[in-house]
Amino acid sequence: MESDRTVLVTGAASGIGRAVAERLAREEMTVVVADVNYDGAENVARDLRQAGGRGEAILLDVTDSDSVAEAIATVHRRLGPVTDLVNNAGIGVPGTVLATSPEEFMRVMTVNVLGTFMMTQHVLPDMVRRGAGTIVNVGSVAGMVGIRNRAAYSASKGAVLALTRSVHADFHRHGIRINAVVPGTIETPWIARITAGEPDPAVARQDMAARQPIGRMGTAEEVAESVWFLLGPTSSFVYGSFLIVDGGLTAL
Repeated sequence: MESDRTVLVTGAASGIGRAVAERLAREEMTVVVADVNYDGAENVARDLRQAGGRGEAILLDVTDSDSVAEAIATVHRRLGPVTDLVNNAGIGVPGTVLATSPEEFMRVMTVNVLGTFMMTQHVLPDMVRRGAGTIVNVGSVAGMVGIRNRAAYSASKGAVLALTRSVHADFHRHGIRINAVVPGTIETPWIARITAGEPDPAVARQDMAARQPIGRMGTAEEVAESVWFLLGPTSSFVYGSFLIVDGGLTAL
């Protein structure tokens, strides 16, 4: 039964992370809503409980090893071991290689790559001891194809996908499944912030939607369904794979 599973979702205070938390709570999983924005995480966890699910908020900075270790220890103490992990926390900055500062580049890499690495590193020992565990990393089509004006973000998400397969190669024999969901352009608060800074936000949104052959952006709920598939029993033969959810962008 899913009721004996405790899933930790990073970056779960909004956007894709929130949608994932809501979807997994409907499967009777205990959902740890982890975010550097604790108030936002607590709001999501409260909503999960009010809807009849089990949600617990926790403060987590995926770029800080002490914060990661403390969060995992706190979950273990309150709820037991983390049986499932969704590495969703991520940031992005617009810019070409020439327009992106080294400091911006390192910030994106630290959150997106080092954060995923450290979270995985801290949950794996318990999973190895139990001989079971499931991890889903949230990648991006930007890590697979060239996306204009996203140099740092593309580099970071390419690294997340490579890390996914490396962990699979090392730990599948321990009964651990790790896969990645690879979204295209998804309607989230991050997209709203990016387009708001453009000279014509409406045109910028139209251009982002037009990237997908089907002519629209995806929804956070569509990504959440894919995450649930990768965590659920019907994907039991899916190991070290990428589930692309991009409206057909990478198929052309």
